[in-house]
Amino acid sequence: MKKRIAAVLLTTVITGVLCGCGAGAGEPAAQEETAQTQNTVQPAQAQGESAQDGEPQSGVRPVFVLRNHSRMAEQGLTLIASGFYDTVRLTEEAAIDYPELNKAIEAENDRIKEEYEKTFTEVKEAAESALANKREDTEEFPQGNVEGKIVPVRCDRSVLSFYDVTSLYYPGAAHGSVGYTGYNYRPENGEQITLADVFKDPAALKPVVAKYLRAQADGSTLDDAEDMLQYYFDEGLDDLKWVIDQEGVTFLFAPSDIAPYAMGTLESRIPFDEEAALFTGNFGPSEDGFVRSMSPFTEMNIDLDGDGSGEKLSVTGTYKEGNEIYEYSGIRVSVGDQVCETELNCFSIQPYFVHTGDGRNYVYVITGTDSDYPELSVFEIGDKVPASVGKMGGTGLASAFYPAYVDGEYKPDESYSERYCLIDPSKFALGTRMQLMSSYGGRRFYEVGEDGMPAPLTDYYEIEANITLTSLVPLKAETVDLVTQEPTGEEKEIPAGTKLRFWRTNGVDIVDLRTEDMEAGEAFRFKVETGDGQTVNGVKLEEAFEGTMFGG
Repeated sequence: MKKRIAAVLLTTVITGVLCGCGAGAGEPAAQEETAQTQNTVQPAQAQGESAQDGEPQSGVRPVFVLRNHSRMAEQGLTLIASGFYDTVRLTEEAAIDYPELNKAIEAENDRIKEEYEKTFTEVKEAAESALANKREDTEEFPQGNVEGKIVPVRCDRSVLSFYDVTSLYYPGAAHGSVGYTGYNYRPENGEQITLADVFKDPAALKPVVAKYLRAQADGSTLDDAEDMLQYYFDEGLDDLKWVIDQEGVTFLFAPSDIAPYAMGTLESRIPFDEEAALFTGNFGPSEDGFVRSMSPFTEMNIDLDGDGSGEKLSVTGTYKEGNEIYEYSGIRVSVGDQVCETELNCFSIQPYFVHTGDGRNYVYVITGTDSDYPELSVFEIGDKVPASVGKMGGTGLASAFYPAYVDGEYKPDESYSERYCLIDPSKFALGTRMQLMSSYGGRRFYEVGEDGMPAPLTDYYEIEANITLTSLVPLKAETVDLVTQEPTGEEKEIPAGTKLRFWRTNGVDIVDLRTEDMEAGEAFRFKVETGDGQTVNGVKLEEAFEGTMFGG
């Protein structure tokens, strides 16, 4: 495994905008629901049911992370162009279980990078030209920008679907432009799913797409929608952008694609259940659980009990007069006229609707407050009545930053960040702030437990921290076998001057550290006692190690 250099101090949890996992306010929302769109939670097979032929027998679903790469260009002291782009990366476990899918995604990542770098160069050159021709009396220079954000839509053993939304602005243009690319894969072999795989007669879809065509912003319908779609069906459908979600197929249209720019993003979701005769039957409603990002203060219309009629589900922040420090004083979860409120001072709210494989429904709400301190609040939606289940302080979706250095010089173009998505209720990564021997973020995987709270799938948190500790005195510590990753029961004395890096922790009283040679080095277990300061294997922390770093 390659040695990775992680960020100093915190593998922070992004609240509100960790958001590659669903569109936020003002973004395309192929997986969000509005009051105009009816959805049904489908019955699900039990967890652990055997995989279909050709699929990995372990049943591991293709868990992935979103890797973000940023770019900027300056001329003198003026920032003339900036932006970022996302790529999709399977986790190490998923890449082993789905080698063909991993190969296909890596090839697509190469294409995304090549296209982005080409576009960014064009924007930068346009910005340089605009700056050179700028009059002295003009206002602030409008910098160029290009952004490529990936939005996951569906992730289970039959479909991996996501789309890329690219925003582009050339200096001097009246407005920017937006474009979509949809990706739909068969996880077992990495092949891209075609419209012919999903629909019996794709060429006959025009009136159906027109029937469900809506403005994403307000759900309004369009007049003469069939005429607007004529170009796509005349050109053989290759230009259509679409994804497969848990209830159907959604076609995405950027501003100006088929309607005036002012109409914004348009989408047409064709539901499996309402238009069953159109589909081949190769793909259908998700048989596993799923998670869908919600927009706060926007109603999701969803059939929670399978009776064919939808319930209005919403998550909002509450306000308390005189509480000017925080934007919100609490969280309100509503199902129809049934309401559950909890008190919580926070600045941001990002809710997710969670449907488990055995048919249970929850709302997970990630909030952020001072110093971006995150908290996860869980609400059960049983019998269409919301109820508070519990909270996890200091915890939200996991993310990490990996700075790159060459000969001690920071290389921003080679640095990147990663963020995990909340899309699969049977395996998702959360990040938690830790304060054992230093401040850092600990990441581990969870599933939705029987009580609705995240249940850990491992005993330890993986630590992402660019912190090197140097032992000040000889220390005795239990060794950890790097192959089995289990403690050996044997003690070894670590000489003074030994450099160690954080590896993992149980988050309570154990921290495992490894020598700097992460490939062939050694690992040691330290017992940490907290109270009046921290002691490590019986020695005060400040006397045992140099290089500890604590944040607020």
